[in-house]
Amino acid sequence: MSLERQDPRGRWQRMVADYRALREAERRDLAGATLPERIEIVEALQDFMEEVERIAGSSAASPFREMIRRLHHILEANRIPYVIIGGLAAALWGIARTTADVDVVLVLSSDQTSFLLDRLREAGFRASAEAFLRLREGRPVKLFFTRRFSVDLHQASFRLDREAIRRAREVELFGLALRLATPEDLIVYKLARWEPIDEQDVQAVLESQRGSLDWTYIEAAVRDLAQEAELPELLVRWSRLKEEIDG
Repeated sequence: MSLERQDPRGRWQRMVADYRALREAERRDLAGATLPERIEIVEALQDFMEEVERIAGSSAASPFREMIRRLHHILEANRIPYVIIGGLAAALWGIARTTADVDVVLVLSSDQTSFLLDRLREAGFRASAEAFLRLREGRPVKLFFTRRFSVDLHQASFRLDREAIRRAREVELFGLALRLATPEDLIVYKLARWEPIDEQDVQAVLESQRGSLDWTYIEAAVRDLAQEAELPELLVRWSRLKEEIDG
């Protein structure tokens, strides 16, 4: 009998170690990937998610792409300033991963809020009865397109939001010219939220974009948001992150 069959626990530990080594190699390879390579990887991962959704019974042939296409068309057709933050931007600037939702920060007048929600409902998005008031109050609103895929809308409320929209990078993704948050603005958004996935995304963006980041801008944006949003813990997180970077 082979040693592996005699020691299943040891075999499992070796499998885990090999998997971790492969993931680390993948991280190093992607850290040096060009933007077109990153786009190709992100699109391939989302295609996999779409296949899962089709198996689950989605009526749309490509539900995630169709969701993005309809959202993009409505925003562009009505000249609504916006920027995509969250997982989609993190997948492009950091380590590619799948995401089931698209986080969008936008600037809306009081008249546009109701108009936008009506257009999105007509396009197949499901919005709650409280969506209008939530957006007017600066609170996020989730609109489902399928059981799995959704869009999270956020009304621009802070200077960071308006700067992120102004500084957004236009990237050809899923055949559309999408406006994505810069790596710097994404880092600040993630630091402010700081769930476990946000911490992972920040580390990934730092690893992939470190040589091209505008550290002066990040520092100023962190301090500005900490003061405006009354988030002193944001300064603590940023300070600790800088220590890790410098250390």
